[in-house]
Amino acid sequence: MDDDPTRVPPNPIRITRADHPVAAIMEEDAARRAVTYPNLRCGGPLFGHAEDLGDGRWHVHSLHDDTPQAARDGLAHRFRVRLAETTDPAAVAELTAVGRVLDWEKVDELTVLSRRYRIIRADTFARFGPDGPEPPRASDPDPLPAGGKHPDPWFADGVVVDPRAATGAAHALLKIELLPAHYPAAAVPAEVYDDSRRAVHSHPDGVILPTEYAVAEYVDGRWQPDTRAVATPQAARDLITFNFRYLIPRIGAPTEDEAAAYARAADEFDAARADETTVLGRRFRVTRIEILLRFGPDGPEGPRPSDHDPEPPPEAHFAQLRAEGLMPEPD
Repeated sequence: MDDDPTRVPPNPIRITRADHPVAAIMEEDAARRAVTYPNLRCGGPLFGHAEDLGDGRWHVHSLHDDTPQAARDGLAHRFRVRLAETTDPAAVAELTAVGRVLDWEKVDELTVLSRRYRIIRADTFARFGPDGPEPPRASDPDPLPAGGKHPDPWFADGVVVDPRAATGAAHALLKIELLPAHYPAAAVPAEVYDDSRRAVHSHPDGVILPTEYAVAEYVDGRWQPDTRAVATPQAARDLITFNFRYLIPRIGAPTEDEAAAYARAADEFDAARADETTVLGRRFRVTRIEILLRFGPDGPEGPRPSDHDPEPPPEAHFAQLRAEGLMPEPD
């Protein structure tokens, strides 16, 4: 008998048949890739904020931060925008008070203007096969041109999620793979491993969020992350070409010939819309990142005690700097 007090019975995963030809192609593509890239590896978490819509649905407004405090700062900014847009005295008073709280305290859930908001945490994963991490699939949406002059559209308006909603067969199978996944004990500190195992039981449901893409570099026989995750394969390619054209020539201090080689590689990469490139012995690949937002009975998972969260809230940070004589007192 399992007497783990954190264990919550999962809800059934509902599957809907893919009648649309594009959806059928995507599911077939996913099945093939699961064979070619059979191993799932856990990555670092993402943090953001979501709004409770009621009836089990949550509006995820943001999910791109590396720490819980960065997500709290994003939620505070959201309330400051609301404050600037309202003239209702009661709303002004409430939003002002909430802003003060978030400026001084680490708060992961609050109710504002009769709406519940939560700082949320999502797990990231990448598939690996014998040749390394999984690149974009032929069926992945990739409509944008090269050049980096387009917005990252993923969270322009956010997404509404419901772990009880029916999903296609490919997402259902992916959920079955991801929901029991946790960090390996040998790869992380004990408290991170324990929290990861505990979350599998306390938040047994989940939603697969839209796939993101990042750049990995092959270094000393291993693939390692090289960039943040972005919304489309082309946005990830643009990170590579930006580095080749602007960052490496300035920060990497190559010779003029080496800088010219990186510039040529960027031009060729733009023209080919490829997912992998090698220049001067360095190998880069655009990789797919799967994102799982875990759910428990009360909604999406929030930050874990072991999550890296070193920054204090902004006003608390400024007060600390003033106390240490590193920042002048305000006028």
